[in-house]
Order: sequence, then C-alpha cells, then structure tokens
Amino acid sequence: MVKNKLSIIMTAYNVASYISSSIESVIAQTNRNFDLIIVDDCSTDQTQKIIRSYEEKYDWISVVCHKQNAGVSAARNTGLASADGDLVTFIDGDDWVEPDYVEHFLSKFEDYDVDMVTCGFFNEGENGKVKNKVSSRQTSIVGRDEAIKQIIRMTGTVMGYTWNKAYIRSIIVDNNLRFQTDLDLMEDQVFNVEYATVARQFYLDNLPLYHYISRKDSITKRFAMENVRDVGVARMKVYKAIRDSTRKEKDQME
Repeated sequence: MVKNKLSIIMTAYNVASYISSSIESVIAQTNRNFDLIIVDDCSTDQTQKIIRSYEEKYDWISVVCHKQNAGVSAARNTGLASADGDLVTFIDGDDWVEPDYVEHFLSKFEDYDVDMVTCGFFNEGENGKVKNKVSSRQTSIVGRDEAIKQIIRMTGTVMGYTWNKAYIRSIIVDNNLRFQTDLDLMEDQVFNVEYATVARQFYLDNLPLYHYISRKDSITKRFAMENVRDVGVARMKVYKAIRDSTRKEKDQME
C-alpha cells in the first residue's frame, strides 16, 4: 500500500484566463500531502507570469518552462521527470478540481492494494453548464482486462483521460512509460493502456471530483483530417500494448 505524497502535474499553455482558478482549486485541497508541478509549454500570454507568482508564494509549487512549444505530451513527460511523489496525477491548466480530489486518491491507495485509482468528473461548457448527468455512486475493484475495457470505452466515467486517475510513480519509472509526443489526440489513452498492462488491480470510482471544461478552441474541438492519422496510430499502439501483454502472460504460464 502507498501512504506517501501525491505529485500533481499541471500542464499549461496560453491559459492566462483560467490558470488562477485551476491553481486556487489545488490550494483549497483538504489533504495537504502533495506538491504541484506546473509545466508551462512556452506560453505567449501572461500564463508564465501568473504561475511564477504562485511559485514565489508557495514552497510546494514548482514551475518548469519549456523554451519552445512541444505539446501536452512533452509537458506531461517533463512533469514526470520532475516528480518525486509516490503517486502522480495530472490536471489541465484550464480545468479545476473539488477540495477532496487529493484526499480521494490518497485515502483509496491507503485503504486498498491497488495500482490505479479513478474518480468521476463533470463535463462542463464554458458557461458552467454540466453536460453529463452524475449517476449514483458506484465503486469497484477490477482486474487488468476490465480496466482496459473501461479505459478504451468512449463513454463512462473512466475512459482514457489522465486527470481522473492517480498512478503509482514507480510503475511508470520501472516500465519507462511516457506519453507519445507524436500524437495530438488519444495520447492519454495510449498511456493509460500501457500502464494498465503492467498494473494488477484498479479501484474504479465515479464520484465526480474533476471539472473538465469543454472549450471551443480546444484541440479536440479542432478535429481535422490530419487528426485522423493520430486516431489510427493511437489505436494501433493501444492494441499492440494489449497484444504484447497477452503474449507475455501466456509465456509466463508455459
């Protein structure tokens, strides 16, 4: 069981209008056993100035700035390289979290012998209107096959996102897991599947603690023909990870 610190990796790129709200939601956490790593991906607005002001004020906030824009996958990889917590999770700089977001992850890892913990989320428009209905509380501890099934689903409360999940950092490090920098879409799903293939048990919970804000200028809204390639490549990587894991299990059983 893991009982130590959670490292939160927050990625930011030209989110000056939202980043303060995101950071303030982390500051408001009921459980203080975490640190916050903010990776600025070479923003051209006031984002870096804002996050530097928070870094000066709080000793548990550290800022890393890319010298050139490299994408969210590279930013997450930079955050992972800087993290030292036993657990790690991710927050996008234009979203925000409930006060017990950290407590949820830390308590579940302490109570259960699992390698991943999930939470539910609110899918909101820029006007604050919630697009998804929150169902009744449901929790379960599942094995690898069911976890992967939920991760690759296009609906539900698990899916391929990283910001509604917490991971054991040593599993990431020991298996040299990284986000795919050649993908602009579904890179998080690929990461989650690759993580799941080397993990054992998963605590799935639909308690909504993350506020995902669906913005008009997000990359998922700007779907174009060039993104079709990313979807295809991501799916190939997902199925390769599953296939390799299945073969490895069969070899170990023989």
